[in-house]
Amino acid sequence: MTDDLEKVLKDIQSTLEEIRAILILTNQNKLEEAKKRLLPENSVKKKVYDLCDGTKTAIEIARAMNKDVNYIHAFLSILRRQGLIRSIEREGKVFHEQIF
Repeated sequence: MTDDLEKVLKDIQSTLEEIRAILILTNQNKLEEAKKRLLPENSVKKKVYDLCDGTKTAIEIARAMNKDVNYIHAFLSILRRQGLIRSIEREGKVFHEQIF
């Protein structure tokens, strides 16, 4: 990748992150309502969501919850479909992080 293209892509990413921050800030009440509706207190789904901090793999989340990794994968899939988390590959591993 050329240096010019890399700079353009970084600028685009920075702009998108700024737009995302503004959208989250201006829609904070709606987002909190949606999270309350989608993530019932003390549910397994909320516990998995809370552990999706961008530093943990499914295996690490499973260990933290003392659950089978396949069980955790099912919840991660649900959370992804609902738009609450995303999975990012880094260093040959897949990490899970909250979108909002």
